[in-house]
Parts: sequence; C-alpha cells; structure tokens
Amino acid sequence: MRKKAKIKEAEYFLARMKEEQDNRENFEFNLSAFLSAARSVLQYAYEEVKRARTREMRWYENSVSGSEITGFLKDKRDNNIHIDPVKPQAHYHVEVHEVIGFSGSLEDEVRDKSGKVIARGSPKKPTPRPVKQKKHDVPAKVEVKYKFRDWTGDQDVLTLCESYIQELEKVVKDGVSKGFITE
Repeated sequence: MRKKAKIKEAEYFLARMKEEQDNRENFEFNLSAFLSAARSVLQYAYEEVKRARTREMRWYENSVSGSEITGFLKDKRDNNIHIDPVKPQAHYHVEVHEVIGFSGSLEDEVRDKSGKVIARGSPKKPTPRPVKQKKHDVPAKVEVKYKFRDWTGDQDVLTLCESYIQELEKVVKDGVSKGFITE
C-alpha cells in the first residue's frame, strides 16, 4: 500500500503544480515535493527486490531503465535533493487582443493584354467620418509552461510528470502481478 499512497501523494503535488503555474516559487516547491513522492515509489520497490533473487532485481533495473522519463525524473529528484534545487525554464506566451479602426477607398483599373490601362474608375468617394469604436476590455492572456533545459523531448514539466505517474503505476502493477513486490 505504500507505493500506491506515494503515487497519490505525487498526484496531489502535480495538481498543485497545475494550480500554481503563475507563481514560479510555489510551482518549484510543488515540483520538488512531487519528485520526492514519486521517487519513493521506486525506492520502496527496490527495498523489496534487493533482498530477493536475481530475477526480481533484473526486473527492477529493467523497469527503471526501460523508460527515458522514469530515469530522467529519478535523476532530477536525486540532483534536487543532493546537488541543487530544480529550476525549470519558464516559457511565457502572451496573447493581447486590440481593436483597430480604419477607413479607405477603392479604385478600379482595367488593362488590355499588353498591360496598357484602358479604363479607370472609382465608386463614389465616401465621405470620411470618424470611426466610433466600442472599447473591448479583453485582458491580456498570459500562459506559462515550464521546461527542463536538459530534456531532449518537446514535453513540458507537467506533461513529463503526468507520464511519470503513468509509468510508476505500470511498474507497480507489473511487479505486483509477477509477485515481485506488494502494492
């Protein structure tokens, strides 16, 4: 049950990260907690198989090294605890909506095959009038996504963390079904 509890704990911190994207410091605190909770799942599994036979240990090593995301985020947690706090890059997308008014006129031109203008005309010239605009108060939309500088894929931090949880659930389910670990 310890592994499932740690997966739930990691899911809790992932939800907090999603809610705190606009607050970098809180996002990083929750990322640190997420990495620790998620790493505990593998550490508990390791403690169970390290006393067992070679077959169980080989299963564990293959489970951890079989996923690029699992290995990457396992290392992120280890570095976060032992070397330097994790600091993902923030990528901002700002969307601003503005209304611009303009007026103008048209002029037609007819040319023959050689390109010579044979007729020119324009509709009745409009009387210029000021353009009245309604003020549209559409606030700027700011979206932030965090990415790890050293991750080679396109996924942002939240996507990687969601995938990590799925990988951990798969490892636990597989280990339990083979009788190598308990939930």
